[in-house]
Amino acid sequence: MSVMQKKILEKGAALDQLAAIDPDIAAALTRFGPPPDRSLPASFETLARSILGQQISRAAASAIWARMHDQNCSKASVIAMKLPDDIIPLGLSRRKAEYMIGIAIEIESGTLNLADLETMTGNDVQKRLIEIRGIGTWTADNFRLFALGDMDAWPAKDLALQEGMRRLKGLKERPSGIELCALGDAWRPFRGAGALMLWHIYGILVRKATIDKI
Repeated sequence: MSVMQKKILEKGAALDQLAAIDPDIAAALTRFGPPPDRSLPASFETLARSILGQQISRAAASAIWARMHDQNCSKASVIAMKLPDDIIPLGLSRRKAEYMIGIAIEIESGTLNLADLETMTGNDVQKRLIEIRGIGTWTADNFRLFALGDMDAWPAKDLALQEGMRRLKGLKERPSGIELCALGDAWRPFRGAGALMLWHIYGILVRKATIDKI
């Protein structure tokens, strides 16, 4: 069984466990079906693209990454040898260029071993990643969830998750990040599975509705 297949099975089991805990999740699974698989490899590319996508649209981030790939600037071994001014013309801000180079250097020097993260607890992974300049809690949580298959990762600052929770629970207002942290406590240790479901709900009820109106 491949690592990716194992992650898919673990996600399904976690969703079943969560549905047994929360009737609203069970009802959402019946109504919307399970969320699609969004697993990603635990790689430099996954981290780099997460950094790249901060505060810009997915389309813009994908376009920049495509240019980086076309210019052979998508591998840690290459980027670690660059200066910010070398990759800024590809569409990166100076700060993001510095972040990406810094992460590449950590990986190439062996200071950050991504394989080691797969054997660590979620809290230890979180602590290790946010030590790195440019990686905040949102990026670390997403890497834990999508790349490491951590079914208790909880990116509470994500606006789509907050809106998904509002709709799932019929709340009058979208919960803040702090409020979503508290709401997620009832889902431990399956908060990551809940996050996948909330994104799924958001994608159907909000994003698809927006697209249909265009």
